[in-house]
Amino acid sequence: MPLKKTTRQRWLEKLKTVYRFQIVDEKHYDVKLVVALNRLNVITLSGIIIAFFTFLNFLLIAYTPLKQYIPGYGTSDSRRDAIQTHIKSRQLEEKVSQQQQYLTNLQNILQDKVVVDAVPSTAKKQQTDPAVLSEKSPEESKFVQSLEKGLQHAELLESIEDSRSSIFSNLELQKPVKGGIRTGFTEVNPSVTFAAATQEQVKAILSGNVILSGTSPESGAFIAVQADNQLVYILKNNSQVLKKTGNFVEMGEVIAIAGAQNNQAVTVLEVWYKGQAINPVKFLK
Repeated sequence: MPLKKTTRQRWLEKLKTVYRFQIVDEKHYDVKLVVALNRLNVITLSGIIIAFFTFLNFLLIAYTPLKQYIPGYGTSDSRRDAIQTHIKSRQLEEKVSQQQQYLTNLQNILQDKVVVDAVPSTAKKQQTDPAVLSEKSPEESKFVQSLEKGLQHAELLESIEDSRSSIFSNLELQKPVKGGIRTGFTEVNPSVTFAAATQEQVKAILSGNVILSGTSPESGAFIAVQADNQLVYILKNNSQVLKKTGNFVEMGEVIAIAGAQNNQAVTVLEVWYKGQAINPVKFLK
């Protein structure tokens, strides 16, 4: 009486059962390929293939830049770079905001729209009791105005008088046109008007970057150039501007064409330093 085989024995026998895989030519019935396989060989070969590709994926992820694309993967260097990039972006945003405010103030100056306290203050305004304030005499008011004006220009005057550290000690400006001065510098009109020939070329008085250009009814075609040490000069009353915002110009380079004023060709020059108007005649070559 044969012994009854257990389930394990039957399963092992099925694994070792050989199957023949043939490729036969359908036309001539020739056997092209014969492969003898059993389930154990197929399982073993499949396991080897899976292990090989698993090991290959491990090598690719561990030793190639592909690991950077895995969600959640990161190194201390990458985190540090990300933090530095974030800090730099914040600094750039602040600089762009300040530059935009600077251009807005400069445009107000060009269009004769001087805005007092253009930069908003974060300080809280406090109410003052009118009873504390006493009425000043005309002499006292005049003295206070002159004192405030002197304090306002104190920093600028000190930098001009100090020949050792001031940028004005060696400052030399190129005349924008060949003509002479028609209107000089005054506190009421902080500009100098030069006589020019018809369609005369207007030259840059200093090297720098063009920060603003355009036209306005009061100033005609104008161009503003920022030189070194926060020095800005503006050439107004031109018929045409030859440079665009962002261009770099060299001293003596042609940047505009002189316009007409009262049927005479002229060009108007303004020089500013830290928000204060400067008389450019003192520094002309």
